Amino acid sequence: MSARIKHGKEDPNNEPHVGGNTWAGGTGGSDTAGLGGRGGPYRLDLGHKVHQVSDEMKAEVTEEAQRRAKAMGEAALAEKLKELKMGKLDWERYDNLRQRVEAQIQQLQVHLKDIKRRKEERVWLRRQTTGELDDSRIVDALAGEKDVFKRRGVAEESSVDSFNEGEEPMSITLVVDVSASMYRFNSYDKRLERLLEATLMIMDALEGDERFKLQIIGHNGSSARIPLATADTPKDPATQLRILEEMVAHTQFTWAGDSTLEAIETAISKAKTDELVLVISDANLRRYRIDPKQVAALLQRNDVHTHLILIGSIGDEASDLAKAIPNGRAQVCSHSDELPLQMKNILASVTK
Repeated sequence: MSARIKHGKEDPNNEPHVGGNTWAGGTGGSDTAGLGGRGGPYRLDLGHKVHQVSDEMKAEVTEEAQRRAKAMGEAALAEKLKELKMGKLDWERYDNLRQRVEAQIQQLQVHLKDIKRRKEERVWLRRQTTGELDDSRIVDALAGEKDVFKRRGVAEESSVDSFNEGEEPMSITLVVDVSASMYRFNSYDKRLERLLEATLMIMDALEGDERFKLQIIGHNGSSARIPLATADTPKDPATQLRILEEMVAHTQFTWAGDSTLEAIETAISKAKTDELVLVISDANLRRYRIDPKQVAALLQRNDVHTHLILIGSIGDEASDLAKAIPNGRAQVCSHSDELPLQMKNILASVTK
């Protein structure tokens, strides 16, 4: 393979090109930016059908050519991120994306209000004759008292102030898959678009809600922990767009590979007791010989609530993975309309 790695020529007619080492946006070449190739510097989707190159052909690429392609991809990523932080807000692009999920954002906010109301109203009722044994009344129980139990119920007087007093907000770590497969297979099942919609939906629905603190971490073949937003990062429209564009840039310019297990493990290790780690990913695990049992083991921690939402799949891989993970810790989201109810169920299970 030639070691002359380049972006490639722009076809004014946007014709599909397979091979040739000439055109940007090709769908099977070696040296230019495109999809499905074996040695291009980064991915570039111009809307054409992907011609996936075999692993055998990819193995023919020299180490020097791989090094040059990776270096060019890293330089392009650095330039793209610099542009995003310094460029003007593309309001039209942001509005187009938000309009697609505006109804879902409102629906999720309604669900969150419902969770808040039920949590405010339901408290521990003590001195009950049935329910769980109240540890503070063990001596009374030994003495033969009957009203030594407690149970969850609605208090006669309940207020927002009494519930929120001294309560810490729940920390949510959103772990998003910004690997190469998200960009490469977006034309197959719109997984990257669904990831952006889900991330925007969650950011916007939680913005201004003092009960939750949201941080966003990405992962791909280059890194298991890519900071995208801290809990203190403002989630205004300009910042939301920057985060989303940064996610796209990572999927386009990252080197191929997978860090799913390490990313989940790292997020869990940094989370505190009863915090939520929410992982949104495709199910592209077989390619990297990742056993679903390995994922299931990470999601079964009792001290940290960890849930996986799968938004992309080749065949039945996502549904098979979800079935292999017990206790409802993994779900398949094939359309953004499904996410608000899934988020409600997850947050309800965490806050009850």
